[in-house]
Amino acid sequence: MSLIYKVNKFLDSLKYKFKLNELENKEYFKEIYFTILNNLSVLESFKEEMDFYGFPNPFYPLKGLKGSEPFFRNRAQLKKLTYDRNSYALSAHRIALGHLTESIMLKNEKKYRGREALKYLNKDLRFYKNEEGVYRLEILEYLPLSGDYMVKLSNFTPEQRKDYRKILTLIDKERGGLSSVSVYMKYKSGRTKKNLSLKEYKAFIEDKMNIETFRLQKKKGGLIKDRHIRKILSISYAPFGTDTFILDLAMFYLKKGKYERERYSGIFPTLSNEIPRNKLEKYEEIIILKEKLEEELQRLGKFEKSLVVGSIAYYEITGNMEETLKYFNISEKKLKRKLEEFESFGFLGVKNLQHRTQEFLKYLQR
Repeated sequence: MSLIYKVNKFLDSLKYKFKLNELENKEYFKEIYFTILNNLSVLESFKEEMDFYGFPNPFYPLKGLKGSEPFFRNRAQLKKLTYDRNSYALSAHRIALGHLTESIMLKNEKKYRGREALKYLNKDLRFYKNEEGVYRLEILEYLPLSGDYMVKLSNFTPEQRKDYRKILTLIDKERGGLSSVSVYMKYKSGRTKKNLSLKEYKAFIEDKMNIETFRLQKKKGGLIKDRHIRKILSISYAPFGTDTFILDLAMFYLKKGKYERERYSGIFPTLSNEIPRNKLEKYEEIIILKEKLEEELQRLGKFEKSLVVGSIAYYEITGNMEETLKYFNISEKKLKRKLEEFESFGFLGVKNLQHRTQEFLKYLQR
């Protein structure tokens, strides 16, 4: 059995039927979660095997080949299509697990949310919906989990196709900056390669090392770095509209701290940790203020949950109490108490706020 046949046969077998209203049932949640997790493991194994056999670039060995070229080119095309289909399915499974993970809370004397709750999923703890998470379980039905993204696209309405293109443009790849230099050094015993930061490279030059050749490396740009993730996210959010995607993305930045975003990208795999510029519309100013407030807290040696800091920034910019309570699952009493606390630190107040926000904007533009 060829690898191409084996991968496509497995992908064809992935036919999920979600009962969204039952995902608040612990046993049904476990069944769905572990099924997706196990299938993800299979897809990752296929990817490793296909990487080994050159599926990502199957046309390279055909350079200069003559005679039976059409047969080999068709075979190479099948390899490429199979690899891409597997990659899209893998991306869809990662996104599905992100939404499922964010949606749960377990409780005994203590509350466990999201990734922390997964550690206790097989324990006898009470199972709840996580009101503080960033997720949208309805998206599960729109994810091309078998890698058949073109089928999903073909079923879109004109309005959904329009939103698909908007979202894809929003998160698409941008030109990255220079990140490192690959240096090849020649010695009597042979040749060796080192990847250096620009600062280290400068030190090498200054020390007049015996550099034979070097290559500049560019870091990946764009809001979402992986091209398969970008397409799957755009497809899954298109039925809900661009505004919904921007809201969920903004809430992720507002509810998760910088350190947490570096370690865990949740429902947005390969998301850039940096604040996106000119992409989040009315939420951009709120996110900038939230990041600044966290910097100020760190400077004073104080700690506060990112969700609470996000709710303060949201209310301070919008003045909308109803939306703040709804989005951040915080009581009005607690929010007002925290606002007074932050005012006592000198973080808030209209005059102070405008000055600090403008200063932070200038800092980001350097």
